[in-house]
Amino acid sequence: MRPSVRTYLVNDEGERVFGPGPAELLRRIRECGSLRAASISMGMAYTKALALVRTAEKGLGSPLTTRVVGGAGGGGSTPTPEADALLAAYERWTASVNSAAGAQFDAAFPHGAVAVSSAGADSVSGDDRVVGAAVLAAGHSVRYGKNKLVEPLLGEPVVARAIDCVPAGMPIVVVSATPEVDAIADARGIERVRPDGFDEDVAATLGQSASVRAAAAFARDAGWDACLFLPGDQPLVEHGSVARMLGVSALRPDVLVRLSWRGRPGSPALFPSNFYDALSHVEGDAGGSSVVGEGDVCVSVEASLPWELWDIDTPDDLRRAREILESGLGRGGSCQ
Repeated sequence: MRPSVRTYLVNDEGERVFGPGPAELLRRIRECGSLRAASISMGMAYTKALALVRTAEKGLGSPLTTRVVGGAGGGGSTPTPEADALLAAYERWTASVNSAAGAQFDAAFPHGAVAVSSAGADSVSGDDRVVGAAVLAAGHSVRYGKNKLVEPLLGEPVVARAIDCVPAGMPIVVVSATPEVDAIADARGIERVRPDGFDEDVAATLGQSASVRAAAAFARDAGWDACLFLPGDQPLVEHGSVARMLGVSALRPDVLVRLSWRGRPGSPALFPSNFYDALSHVEGDAGGSSVVGEGDVCVSVEASLPWELWDIDTPDDLRRAREILESGLGRGGSCQ
């Protein structure tokens, strides 16, 4: 068990004006470039999406989207500055509420939730498997313009903060392709591997699959029963979220466990050893999710905070991550 809190803004009549649905819709509009594409990505009727936006605009008294004319797609829409400010404030507020709820839950349930197996046992024995973590840090940051993994984030390189999001005691390997990342791993006494087929002259052309293959091969050779695949540009993951993923994996050791937010799965992902062979054969820019077959079981674990699933692709992403850490709402950077 875990606490689940949904927060809404309401008007004087108690009618909902803004909440998780409109917030996710604004995020998707930013990602997809139009309200119609955003609604499709959420499996929502366009008329419903439009109604959500119009209701929120009426209640808040300001426009939330603005029309974008032209472009390859023929135009679209984007959130207004007022919408961006609203979404940032809403995320700060919901994060504070979730944090308070988590603290009260821990106080009310000091021994955590009781897991009940299908056999009727009222507890689960400790997980004696070896579970490691692979930090995928071999990218060359084409979109960012320079090596984003070593960009400073409140005094620490982005990849160092990602490494610190692995709970103490878990064995770690860093998949690296640059001397800068090598130095960070070496300074922490962490093992590292090169992607297979690595060559200094062509390193930038290696796809994501090369890192996945290298991590899977290391995990197999190291005898890990499961491996947490954590992108090196994802520095805000919480220790608590990883602990919940490990708890689910202990109960269901043969299934893939992924971190998600509002039911939308992302990274990190915890792969049991029965996936290693498939992971060792991915090609191109395919990630680990490409090996999940129709008969495979994937379990999602909800993150504590929305930005745990954020990655750093642009300087603006780095700025947003910095704001979260400076606000004191994000614990993932230092994982305290």
